[in-house]
Amino acid sequence: TVFNRLGYANSTLEDVAAEVGVRRATLYYYVATKEELLVSLLSGPIRDLRVGLEAIATEPVPTRQKLATALLEYTRVLRTHPELTIFNQENVHKVMSGPAADALIADADRYGNVLTEVVRRGVAAGDLRSDVDPRVAVMGLLGMFNWLYRWFDPKGRLTLDEVAQGFITMALDGLAVPTQR
Repeated sequence: TVFNRLGYANSTLEDVAAEVGVRRATLYYYVATKEELLVSLLSGPIRDLRVGLEAIATEPVPTRQKLATALLEYTRVLRTHPELTIFNQENVHKVMSGPAADALIADADRYGNVLTEVVRRGVAAGDLRSDVDPRVAVMGLLGMFNWLYRWFDPKGRLTLDEVAQGFITMALDGLAVPTQR
């Protein structure tokens, strides 16, 4: 809550202690640094994203279905783990260090690599267009979803799932192999 409200860079462990209703010394008993708190906050959701995508990537279904399923799962995890917006808001990979942070960053990178491989295989199979670099396609896809925190209004006209479906339709149509004329 504090990281989302103030931004990671502007937050202090004292702010976190006040939000939780404990003294700063009590919080320091559990975490030594703000970075340690951030890493522990993000590690589980990012690991869950990666594990879920790895399972989806091995399913014997068409590429378009894999991508749609992966992006719906990404949306579900964003909804159930709002703390992931911190990862999207900040360049947290630049402020984190140490083995736990390295593992978190490796999970995030692996997620992108697995999704890129799904697209690459779809291109090789002729399911997706070959004139868009798979890594660029993935960065575009994730960029659409990662910026939802900036403008999506849960009280708005569309639900998060409806917005996600619109993104998926745009993405899959944009990656479809152009028809021969």
